[in-house]
Formats: sequence, C-alpha cells, structure tokens
Amino acid sequence: MRILISNDDGIHAPGIRALLEVVSDLGEVVVVAPDGQRSASSHGISLHGQLQAHPVSLGYSHIKGFALTGTPVDCVKWAISVVNEGQPFDLMFSGINEGANLATDVLYSGTVAAAGEAALLHTPAIAFSLVGPPFPFTEAAETARRIIQQVSMESLPADTFLNVNIPGKRASTDKWTITKLGARSYKDEFVAQTDAKGQVVYRYSGEALDGPTEHDSDVAAIMRREISLTPLRYRFTDYATVKSLTIHEALPK
Repeated sequence: MRILISNDDGIHAPGIRALLEVVSDLGEVVVVAPDGQRSASSHGISLHGQLQAHPVSLGYSHIKGFALTGTPVDCVKWAISVVNEGQPFDLMFSGINEGANLATDVLYSGTVAAAGEAALLHTPAIAFSLVGPPFPFTEAAETARRIIQQVSMESLPADTFLNVNIPGKRASTDKWTITKLGARSYKDEFVAQTDAKGQVVYRYSGEALDGPTEHDSDVAAIMRREISLTPLRYRFTDYATVKSLTIHEALPK
C-alpha cells in the first residue's frame, strides 16, 4: 500500500511529524508538504510561478520526503504526477492541522484542500485537524490511526473525502460522531501596521463566530468535545435553485 501525506503548516510542523509516526508502518509512505507555513491557502495552485522540490530527511530510511515551494494542492498534484508518475496513491492523509477546520473553514483551509485534491484525483483521503489549545499532537495522531484502521475508505464514493476534527480536550477518548458542516462565520478585522519602509500595511485578524448549532453538525460535536467526522465532496450546485430559477429569454421592452 502506498500512502501520501501532506499538510498546510509545513513539512517541519509537529502535526505532520506526529501523523507520520503512527502511519509509517502501514505501507510505503511518501511525504510531500510545503516548505513553510501555507495556512488558509485554500485550493490555490501556483499557476504562474515555478515550483522547487527539495528532498528532506524525516528520520526514516524507508520514507521519502520532499519540501515543495508551493501550496498544499501543488504538493498533492506534484506527488501524484511526478513521484507516482501519474498514478494515484492508495491513501492520502492531510495534517494534523494546528487548529480547527469546521463549517465554512473548509473553504479556506489548505489542509482540507489537499485531501480534497487527492479525492478529485481518485485517491481516498482524510484531513485531520486538532482543535486547541491545547495541542496534544501525539494523542491526536493515535486517534487518527484508530480512525484510519476502523473507517472503511473503500465505501466512500470516488470524489468524497473525510474531514476530521479532534478536540484537544475530549469528553471521551474514543467517541466520534458522523457530522455535517455547521454554521460559522468570522468577524473580520484588519489591523493597520507600519512596515520597515514606513508604509502602512494591514494584517488580517478574524474572530470565529459560531452560528446556530444543529445537534448533528461538526461545530456542535466539537462543542461537546467529541471527534467530528464529516464526509465532503466538491459539488456546489444548488439544485433547489436550479429548479426554481427562471431566466427570461428577452428583456422586457
């Protein structure tokens, strides 16, 4: 079995190292991750830039590691096209992300996008995120392994992947819940700063605002300190509106 691992926190982040530790014996593992922090890169690709890949020693003689100068999605595409010569891996894992990826977070998350890209390329995938503080990555990685071993990835449709959020403080070690995306928005704030050249620049600082929490949502599960497993797929069509939307063939005179 061949396994691909990536993330958006960078190849040296503690979350990806913890995940590698618990899956290193499951098969042939390849790690391709950004060379630095790429959080909130969403599903971006380096369409107009050049990518460099640098071999990285990860402490395992049988595991290949590469740091890529691109986005998490770049990493997945490059791994499948170059390392695997165009053939899908058997499994792909993304994370473990330092922080939640709940509700509309999935639109911004590079962690989720990496797993989503793998699914689009017909590779069963799971995105793992640790909701803290605290951030006990070793414990979260052990939970990730149990999920990997107990969830039947073969039962997922070809374009569907799992988004897993693990609370840093849990009500029960083995309690997890199948959920849907909840409601979450952000109170946007841009803090003005002055850079070294004396120019005014802005730094984004968004505060999460959880919406109404339906019992079966990922947000509600995390509030109960349960592990949340949400099946996701990239199908954005609003079919109810497709049926109700009326388009006039000609503008009224």
